[in-house]
Amino acid sequence: MLSAALMLLTASCKSSDTGITPSDQVGITAATFGALRRQNTTGNSYSTYTPSSLTYPIFIDHIKGEIYNPDSLPVRTIPSKILLTLTFKNNSSGVLETLEKKDSFARTYYATDTLDFSKPRKIRVTSSDKAHSKDYTIDIRIHKVGVDSLKWTRLNDCNDIKGKKLITLKALSSDDAFYVLAADTSRNASNDLCCGVQVLKTTDGNTWSTEYNLAPTKIPVPFAQFKRPTMAVYKNKVYLLYDGQLRCSDDWTTSKSCNLRAILGGFEDLFYGVNDQKKIEVATGGDPMAASFTSDGMEEMPYVVGDSLPYKDYNFIATNLLTDPSMGRAIILANKQNDAQNIKAPNVDKAVIWSKIIDDVPQDWCFMTPAWNNHYKVLPRMPYLSATSYADGIIATGGYPNTRKLYYSNDWGTTWVTKSSINIPSGLQSTAQVAIGADFIYLYLIGGNTGEVWRGQKIY
Repeated sequence: MLSAALMLLTASCKSSDTGITPSDQVGITAATFGALRRQNTTGNSYSTYTPSSLTYPIFIDHIKGEIYNPDSLPVRTIPSKILLTLTFKNNSSGVLETLEKKDSFARTYYATDTLDFSKPRKIRVTSSDKAHSKDYTIDIRIHKVGVDSLKWTRLNDCNDIKGKKLITLKALSSDDAFYVLAADTSRNASNDLCCGVQVLKTTDGNTWSTEYNLAPTKIPVPFAQFKRPTMAVYKNKVYLLYDGQLRCSDDWTTSKSCNLRAILGGFEDLFYGVNDQKKIEVATGGDPMAASFTSDGMEEMPYVVGDSLPYKDYNFIATNLLTDPSMGRAIILANKQNDAQNIKAPNVDKAVIWSKIIDDVPQDWCFMTPAWNNHYKVLPRMPYLSATSYADGIIATGGYPNTRKLYYSNDWGTTWVTKSSINIPSGLQSTAQVAIGADFIYLYLIGGNTGEVWRGQKIY
C-alpha cells in the first residue's frame, strides 16, 4: 500500500499527458517576429521579409503588462498577417483577446499562426497549474506613411577627422557597426603631397575606434590623376581599395592587386567595381579577395558617352525587389569626369545614375539620368556627392554649399525632390564635404572639416 500511495502521489504532481511538473509561474519571456508580409506599391501582390531582432526588437514591460516594438515596422507591412513568436515561462500558455469584443479571450495562441494586430490586442497567459494568470497588451507598431521629416541629434565629434583637409569622406554600415573612410592630404619634410587613410568604426555614433590606419604616403602622380581611396561594406566585412591594392578587414595586412579605380559594393554573391575606362566590372562567388573582376554588361545607346560614365564620388545601393525578393536592384550614383562641353550630353549639371536588375538571367546596367533637356525632378551634379538608402528610398547631398539641402527619391533614383520637412540639421557647421550614411534605424551626417556627427531619425 505504501508503494501504491507513493506512485499515486508522484502521478498527482505531474501532468498526466506530458510528464511535466505543473508550475505556478506565469509570463512571457521573449518575443520575436517571424516572416511578415508587405504590400507592394503596385497591384494587390505582396512580398515577405523577416525583421532582424537587432533591428526591430520587441520590448516586454512586465510591470505594465505591455509588449511592443519601439521602432515601427516598415510602411506597408500588413498588420492582419503578423507572425509573432512568443516564449512562455515554465510551460504557461496564452489565449488571445478577440478583436470584436474587449476582454473576451477565445483563441488559443500558436506560434505558427499569423495574427491580426490591426489594433492593440491582449493575450492572457495562464500558468501550467491553471491557478495563476497575467494579461499583456500587444501593440505592433507599423509606419503609416513614407519619410515625412527628420529629427536630428548632435552626437560627440569624431576627433580623428576634425580639422583635417579631407579629399575622401565615406560612411557605410554593416549589421552591427557604422564605418567611415577618411583620406586627407598633407606635406612631408620634402614638401611632397601625401595621402593618409583611416577607416573608423562606431557602434553608437559617439565613440570611435580606428579599424585601419595607413600613414601618409607620397602621391606618385599629378593630383588630377590621383585615384582616391574607396570603401565598401560587403557581407559584414569592410573592403578598402587604395594604391591599386584591395584590402579586407579580415586581415588588413594582406592585400590583392586590383586593376580598378574604385570599388562599389555587393549584392548576394556579386561584388562590383569601376575600371580606369569608367566601365563597371563584377567579381562573382562572394569573395572579392579571391575572385577576378570581369566586365559587366552596360547598355550601349547613342547618348551614352564618356561623360555619362561614373568617374568619382561613387555611391552604391542594392536591395531586394519588393515584387520578387529573389531578385535585386543595384544603383550607382556618381559624378562624371568633367563638366560636359557638348550640349547633347545627357548629364549636363546632373549626377550620373546607373541601375540594373539582378536576376539569374544576366541584365545590363541601364543609364537612368534624364535627357539633356529634362531638368524636372533630377539629382543635380554636386561635388562630393554622398547618398544612402533610407526610409524606403534614397537620400543624397553634396559638399558645401549643397550640405544645406537633402534630395529624396522614393522611386529608387528616377525622380528627386527636396522638402522642407526632410531637412539638414540647422546646427550643421561644416563648410566642406559631408558623408551621409544610414543603418537600420538612423541617418547619419559626418562633417568633413568639423568632425561633427549628427544622427537623424524619421518622424511619422
